[in-house]
Amino acid sequence: MAFGGETAESYYDEGITASMKGDLRKAIEHFQRAAELDNTYSAAYHQLGKCYLRLGKPQKAASMLAEVVRARPNQLPPRVDLAYALLDLRKTDEARKLFNEVAAQRPDNTRAQLGLAFCAFYEKQWDAAANLAQAVVAQGKANFTAFFLLGRAAKRASQYDLEIEAFKRADALLEKSIEASPKQPDGYYLRGEIRFFGENYVDALENYRLAQEHAGDQQHFSSFGEHFSPAHILARIGESLEKLDRKEAAAEVAKQLRAVAPKHPLVLRLDPQD
Repeated sequence: MAFGGETAESYYDEGITASMKGDLRKAIEHFQRAAELDNTYSAAYHQLGKCYLRLGKPQKAASMLAEVVRARPNQLPPRVDLAYALLDLRKTDEARKLFNEVAAQRPDNTRAQLGLAFCAFYEKQWDAAANLAQAVVAQGKANFTAFFLLGRAAKRASQYDLEIEAFKRADALLEKSIEASPKQPDGYYLRGEIRFFGENYVDALENYRLAQEHAGDQQHFSSFGEHFSPAHILARIGESLEKLDRKEAAAEVAKQLRAVAPKHPLVLRLDPQD
C-alpha cells in the first residue's frame, strides 16, 4: 500500500518520488497501480510513458504517450515527450511536426526548440542542427543536453571554435553531476564521449573505464536524454584503444564485445570470424 493510502493519487505521488530517485522500475509499479485505480488518470499514463522512454523502450513509450495526447490534446508536455519518443525511433518527420506545433504555441519551450535541433542532427543537417542548438543556448536556458548536441553538430559542421566552447560548457555541467553522484557511471561515460569527440582518446579511455567500473549489474543507463549500455561502454573502450594504435588490446576488447554485440563495427574490423 502507498504511504498515503490505497488511492490513485497516493500511488502517483510514490511514483514521482521513485522516478526522481532514478528507481524507474519501482516508479512504473506505482504509476501502473495508480492507473488501475483510476483508468482516466492521464497523468499516470504520461509518467509511465516517460519512464519507458528513460528505460530505452521508445516504442512502448510512444504508444502510451500517443494515447495521452489523444486524451489531452491541449496539454503540451505529453506532446513534447511523444516527439522525443519518436526521435528515439528515428521518426524525425513525425517528431518535427509535433515539435513545430508546440513551438508555434510556446516559442519559449526550450525542449521543443532543442527537439528541432535533434531532428536536423539525425538527418545530418549539421549546420542547421548547430544553428538551432545555438539558438537554444542564446535563450539562456541551455543544459548539458543542449551543449552536448551543439558540440557534436558544430564538429561535423567544421565550426571548430563553436565545438570547443560547447564541449567546454557541457563538461563543466557534467563535473557537477559527477561530484553529486561519483559512483554512477553516467557522468563518466558522457565525459568519455566529450573526450572521444574531441579526439582526446587517452582521457576518453580513462573515463570509459571509470564508467565500466561503476556500471555494476545494470543493463541500461539513461542520462540527459542519452542512452547507453555495458556494451556501449565496452565498444567505446575498444574504439579508444584502436584510435591510440593499441591494436592488440583493442582486438581483445572486440572479442569480449562479440558475445553481446556480434555485429558491432569494432568486432567486424578486429575480430572477424567469417
